[in-house]
Amino acid sequence: MWEWNDILASPRGGDCTERTFPADTAGTKVFCEVADDLTGDYTGRTVTLRIDQTPPTVARPGFDRPPDLNGWFNHPVGFGLLGHDDTSGIASCTGGTYGGPDGAGVLIGGSCRDVAGNAASEVFPLNYDATPPQRPSVEAVPGDERVNLDWSSAAGLESEVVRVPRRGRTVVVYRGRGDEFTDRRLRNRRRYRYVVNLIDQAGNRASDDASAVPTASPLLSPASGARLRRPPKLLWKPVRRARYYNVQLLRAGRKVLSRWPRQEELQVRRRWRFDGRRRRLVPGRYCWYVWPGLGPRSERRYGRLLDKSCFRIVR
Repeated sequence: MWEWNDILASPRGGDCTERTFPADTAGTKVFCEVADDLTGDYTGRTVTLRIDQTPPTVARPGFDRPPDLNGWFNHPVGFGLLGHDDTSGIASCTGGTYGGPDGAGVLIGGSCRDVAGNAASEVFPLNYDATPPQRPSVEAVPGDERVNLDWSSAAGLESEVVRVPRRGRTVVVYRGRGDEFTDRRLRNRRRYRYVVNLIDQAGNRASDDASAVPTASPLLSPASGARLRRPPKLLWKPVRRARYYNVQLLRAGRKVLSRWPRQEELQVRRRWRFDGRRRRLVPGRYCWYVWPGLGPRSERRYGRLLDKSCFRIVR
């Protein structure tokens, strides 16, 4: 609304009427001119109207880095909301850092304010997972020029098996959704170390390692000549038609243990009883022997000795 001394002056040109501007405008020019009724002199003024009654539009947030894997973030990420306003423009938008809890489509949000003071808020989904999978349990069983690996896993996890040499670069020998792998064309009597990584959809990892020494002997583990600090698990190849096995452990040429397991393995303990006496796994050199049992155990009918292998217990 224009104002002047309507006793002494009258409108002369332009648009001097009272008007209402309901629509947003980034800049509308309005001109009014009035004349002095006595002298005829006139003067005018132009004003620019800027009107913004509409809140801004809040777009998807901008992140300070891309997702870590498959659209998922696996460690805290900063974000800032992005806004747009056609009329007065954006004055400010909020932001922050998200670091949990985990979830698919967790909601983050904030607001934007335009120069005219209108504000709008919005929420957006984000996929976040910073929790690694459960650590796998890995077992490596040697064979002739091969090592058989198996490990615990869970649905939805990818497995990666890495062979770690003593020198040189590591080699990824398997990647997939399985929980077992056989590494072939290896050299017998050489130790091979493996790391198994479980990787979830967000790229979080959990790892465990194991090693084995390929051998042509039916006695698979521990490797001949191994130096051990813990009681070993004795492993050997299965024998066709064997219903059980006789395993004997000798120290300094004297038998200190004899067992008849049905499976192709025997876990040696730190302490046990044999021949009416208490025994202990003390430091020293031990040799073990395996015979296949054919028929009922009561018949005491054994096949040929599979082999002999020795290891040393060290402090």
